Amino acid sequence: MANPSVIIDHVVLDRKQRSNIPSLVCAFMASLTTGGTTYAFGLYGDALKKTLALSQSQLDTISTSFFFAGLFSWIPGLCADRFGTRFSLSLGGMTGCASLMLYWGVARQFLLVPHDWLVVSLSLLGISIFLSCALVTGSVFKIIVASCGAGTKGSAVGVAKGYVGLGAGAYACLFEAIRTPGQSDLDFLPMAAFFFCCCATLPALILLPSKRQVDTSTNVDDATPLHFRTLFGSLMCMAVLIIGNSLSRLMDASTAAASHRISPNYGMSFLLMGIWLAPVVSLIYLPRRQHALNSGVTVSEEHELDETQESRINDDEKTEQERSIACLSLENMDVPKDEGEDTKKTATDEDEEQSLLRASIEGDEDGEALQESGGVLDRNLMQMLQTPSALLMLWTTTILVGAGTVETNNMGQMVESLGFADSVTPAALALFSVAQSGSRVITGALSESALNWNTRSCCIDNGVPRPFFLVLASILAFFAHAILSVATGEAAFVLGVALAGAAFGMVWPLLVLIVGEIFGTANVGANYMFFDGFTSAAGTLFLSKLVAGEIYEYHIDANAEDKLTCMGTACFRQTQVIITLLSLTCVGTSLVLQFMSRRVYNRSNLHTM
Repeated sequence: MANPSVIIDHVVLDRKQRSNIPSLVCAFMASLTTGGTTYAFGLYGDALKKTLALSQSQLDTISTSFFFAGLFSWIPGLCADRFGTRFSLSLGGMTGCASLMLYWGVARQFLLVPHDWLVVSLSLLGISIFLSCALVTGSVFKIIVASCGAGTKGSAVGVAKGYVGLGAGAYACLFEAIRTPGQSDLDFLPMAAFFFCCCATLPALILLPSKRQVDTSTNVDDATPLHFRTLFGSLMCMAVLIIGNSLSRLMDASTAAASHRISPNYGMSFLLMGIWLAPVVSLIYLPRRQHALNSGVTVSEEHELDETQESRINDDEKTEQERSIACLSLENMDVPKDEGEDTKKTATDEDEEQSLLRASIEGDEDGEALQESGGVLDRNLMQMLQTPSALLMLWTTTILVGAGTVETNNMGQMVESLGFADSVTPAALALFSVAQSGSRVITGALSESALNWNTRSCCIDNGVPRPFFLVLASILAFFAHAILSVATGEAAFVLGVALAGAAFGMVWPLLVLIVGEIFGTANVGANYMFFDGFTSAAGTLFLSKLVAGEIYEYHIDANAEDKLTCMGTACFRQTQVIITLLSLTCVGTSLVLQFMSRRVYNRSNLHTM
């Protein structure tokens, strides 16, 4: 008589396996394009204002509409879940390229639009650009979460987020290197469109499998520490090059004064693109993990498994996902059974399973019953938003992200109000960018390693859960904005900005990882992109626009000649104090989230993630 477990093993082994390296290459290439476009409005905003004779209010409307599109970013994420990452990533690259070129045509007045419709047209095109970036972003992290296993997922997310964080700085350096004398800042837009097409659309069409191929094959995680060391080196070199290039321009007064008269530096552009793209492409050619024949179990290159060991590992190490797929294929098969053995479930067993699933869906401590059994319930967007864990994380991340956008959107006004030199603004922004990019990479890798640390704390059996790093980010934000609230000198100001950038950067990899681990990977595209877009939109509106803007306007001296500029420490002090207190609440909500999700991060459940 046939053994059902043997049949299950053979069904699993018949399922085609494919390496995740080409998909990761595609994801890493596309990740920098989104950051370079999303955070680059400051590079061409002033030229847009002067070229089209816009008021400051109209320019603010155009820039704000871009971030408000984040309220709808769950739709591109849903597209990645429904139609596959190849379709959504290539579509995002094509629509992003087209939207940027149309934006450039309107801004340069190659496409004539009535003046009364300029703000509306550019706002709608800005929304289209943001949603295109969301299509790319959702696809990138869907690829990583779905194809990477334990031990590599955190590092992969951290690297991708690091590229996103360096995007604006890398694009700024590239544009400054290739621009010709007298060239408009608006010509940055065609460059961004070019990279959208070459680094998002083309790699997706060439390297990514179709949704049908994904559904009929199994990912094999081939990434090794060498792959990630290569990418970490790339990020470090890019960060050094970006900040070094920015500081050299600040120190060279003649270059700064004649920024529109310098000649192109094509050598710098090729160097930066080489540091960015060459390590990513090299992942395809680096040595990969060695796998046992016909199994997804990774073994060391220095050891070979004999037939007995291989058979035992095949039985013990198969993932729950593979077994569930195999069981589905066996539903219509006539499996022989031993005499007297009843293979059918009783009505009582079925009732117990249905009640367990129903209790999980209804939000019984975020599916606590299901998690106790060693699994994580896949929730769609509406089910996720009905859980206390999602609401706690939404509050925490909205405050931390909004605190970061206060710095990026108001850096120039902060420097001006404190009476610092104008050169402090780009230096502080460069430091903020590098700090938040570095924290993205470190948080992703460190939170992955911490899951297996030998400790019996943090409310779990062993190791440190990822929500604990949200606690650290909240504490870091508390100290950063406390320093900024009392800073009167350049050193304290720059220190506060760097710490604020680090806290801001920690949020992004944790969002991807925690959402996938607590709410499942089946709908991670829509679920993550909701957090990504909502936190940017709500945080920017609440803290950057309402709180900071109103306090700034209130402290403008009515008797001063310039009635549009606030001078003095009071201009942003109350804003920083409010953010400091809100960051303290985030410490509490993060601790509660950590407690509520403790069963997900129990050591006995880590293998299911």
